[in-house]
Amino acid sequence: MPTARSQTAAPFHGLTPLFGATALRDADADATRRFGIPGLLLMERAGLESAHIIRERFPDAHHAIVMVGTGNNAGDGMVVARHLAESGWRVQVLSPDGLAPTSTDAYAMSNIALSLGVSLAPFDAGALRPEGAVLVDALLGTGAHGEPRSPIDAMLAWADGWPGPVVALDVPTGVDADTGRVAGRVITADVTVTYHGDMPGLRIHPGRAHAGDIVVADIGIPSAVRSAPVAWCADLAVAAGIPTKSEGGEKYSAGAILVVAGAPGMTGAGIMSAQASLRAGAGLVVAAVPREVQPVMAALTREIMCAAVDDINGSFGPISTPGVLAQSARAGAVALGPGIGRAAHTGEFVRQLVADLALPVVCDADALWHLVGHTDLLQRRTQATVITPHSGEAARLLGCDRSEVDADRLAAAITLCHQTGAVVVLKGPGTIVCDPDGTVTIARDGGPELATAGSGDVLTGIIAALLAKGMDATFAATAAVVVHARAGERAGHGDGTLAGDLLEEIPGAIDNARMCVAGDAR
Repeated sequence: MPTARSQTAAPFHGLTPLFGATALRDADADATRRFGIPGLLLMERAGLESAHIIRERFPDAHHAIVMVGTGNNAGDGMVVARHLAESGWRVQVLSPDGLAPTSTDAYAMSNIALSLGVSLAPFDAGALRPEGAVLVDALLGTGAHGEPRSPIDAMLAWADGWPGPVVALDVPTGVDADTGRVAGRVITADVTVTYHGDMPGLRIHPGRAHAGDIVVADIGIPSAVRSAPVAWCADLAVAAGIPTKSEGGEKYSAGAILVVAGAPGMTGAGIMSAQASLRAGAGLVVAAVPREVQPVMAALTREIMCAAVDDINGSFGPISTPGVLAQSARAGAVALGPGIGRAAHTGEFVRQLVADLALPVVCDADALWHLVGHTDLLQRRTQATVITPHSGEAARLLGCDRSEVDADRLAAAITLCHQTGAVVVLKGPGTIVCDPDGTVTIARDGGPELATAGSGDVLTGIIAALLAKGMDATFAATAAVVVHARAGERAGHGDGTLAGDLLEEIPGAIDNARMCVAGDAR
């Protein structure tokens, strides 16, 4: 996939750069200013590539409605309309007032298209929508922010539920290219053709849900033009960097994990985290569990050692801390939180353990519940710390409504990272990983099959295993996220996928990553 060239090297393998809208517009300007490439030529290339993609993806359509606004995005649309018409398609261009776009280059492209017989008409909200026609969205482009205003919002309402394929140019109208935020009416595309570089708003929910397949078109900007990425898109190849077990190694060199989990009626979460660590290549997993539930945990596991620690009515409490710290002596990383419950005394235990553990820690689930209002404890830790909230947990930690997190997931993840000093894994469509140094990765993959109870516990176990292997925390978290996503895909049960299904697919997902790098991905 052709992309803009980054000014900086990727922090690890398997990442492609994501650029802000301003950086991509600056790249266009730089190509013109430094190398004399006319803006009209870049616009022509953008429209030509888009028309080629449309014909290739929808060869039986032969009919297109192109909606244009007033700026350069509309110019791209006029070029698309001209090339589709030249190849024999029936094409109708609609603008809010029936007039040509007003920006200089877009106006010039409109004149060319109109001189060749392309039809431009004013938008009519009562017009019929032709069945099977391709709708091309060239209304606003990357410079738009906030809720689309009249008359664009009326055009979006008319396009809603379009009875045929939808192709967006640059970005679906209504999606913020930098954040993925959707503030009002929005185009939902089957394909988004973006130019020169990929953007975070196409990869982060809710924008991700409206982008469809993302194609980055090479529009001829020279490789000497380099831009600063704001984030990185992570694909499965990241996981090829997971260390393999050495031929002369033993279980401790492969990574030893302590899973701190369990409370009456909630033993499954800890078991899945522990099993996920083993499936991700850990050599040894010990589960530190309340004494009352230890017999249950031990009866349900074979490869996992279950160490009983003192408890309060079956739950962790301050009395449990010495026993857990003793068990941590042989571990390389700790997974804290799966199924520990929300008793007040368990909160005291969690906060004490976070402060005292001198090991890399993954905090998930109920551990995050108990850290609300105490994120300063995370800030003070000297060892690697990873937290893995979903939107609701992130909202509690940030003291805001879940809707605010869901509206701008990137801002929420970055704010939480600054607040905690931890590597943040904000789970969800387009899972975001960010660290205090400013590195942000966004998972390319991961579907609704991961939205099942226990899925997060599996992810926690994978992250802990990779931390215990000595991987950098951001690298470990990103690699775990892509393995988790591929495991869900490999499970092949769609909406009926269970967290337990993921466990069996973790080794295969890691193998896929290594074969991907070797050029032999299945």
